[in-house]
Amino acid sequence: MRLTPFRHLLIGLVALGLAAGCTSGPPPVDTGPTTSGSAAPNAPEPTAPEPSASATTPAGPAADAIRHLDPAGLDWQWFESHSQITAVDVTKPDRHKRTYTIGKPVYSDANADGLEDMAVSIAQLDGNGYREQWHIWLAGADGTPEQVTIPIAWTVRCGDGTSKVTATKGGFKVVERLREPVIDDHLPCSSPGTFKSTRRVGVERVGELPALVNLDDRRGYGGVCPTQQRTETGRVKVWGGIAPTNAAPLTIDGKTMYMILTHPHGLTQNADPMRLVAVWPAGGNSDDRICVWTDPGRYESS
Repeated sequence: MRLTPFRHLLIGLVALGLAAGCTSGPPPVDTGPTTSGSAAPNAPEPTAPEPSASATTPAGPAADAIRHLDPAGLDWQWFESHSQITAVDVTKPDRHKRTYTIGKPVYSDANADGLEDMAVSIAQLDGNGYREQWHIWLAGADGTPEQVTIPIAWTVRCGDGTSKVTATKGGFKVVERLREPVIDDHLPCSSPGTFKSTRRVGVERVGELPALVNLDDRRGYGGVCPTQQRTETGRVKVWGGIAPTNAAPLTIDGKTMYMILTHPHGLTQNADPMRLVAVWPAGGNSDDRICVWTDPGRYESS
């Protein structure tokens, strides 16, 4: 069949369209107007990062959290001796009709954990008898305070007098006047002793036990350091620590020093077999003394 010029033109256009379809991609998609710097139209929405482990860990107590506690609402224990410590309810008289009052607290970090601790007094009135003890309460990481049951100081009728307890770096400062046997026997019961003492007290852990430490010489016990006899004493090897237990690490281990037993005292009695002794350097004098707990049996077997 003879093709007319019109048919030649039609066949050429069809062939050209088929060739273009084999070499070009799909037609562009109309995405509408865009602006410079905009995100791709089909980009996923940004998501928040996963929270870190620290963000999900509950925060500890504030450094001054213990200031918000009412000392009168705490579970108090009364120190009678190292062998007798009794729970007391300070809101009412005990079974012996003795009443209790809580003093004004002072605050300082006594155990270097970054949390403020509290020193506060508890006073016991028993007819004409009066005893006041100062205790440290340690702030807990869980918000629960812990009473250090050995007092850092006391005031007692016919005995010692605590002049003041204040905050100091690392703990608390105690200013007191201690009674000395014989020397102060002439004093009326309304007067404290004549031996003036100033101590700076902190707390260290001895195992699970919170122990009082002398901040001016951390080898020494931080609680009351009673007077001792004014007699000559020889130099001996000293083994002692800051806690009234043989389980405590030695802070003085076989060092040659002067050593003498302290006078009997209400805050150091009944800690058997331990005894509180005063020690000072072999080349010094008793003005340089510190007190440590020691076991006399160690000397008998040495």
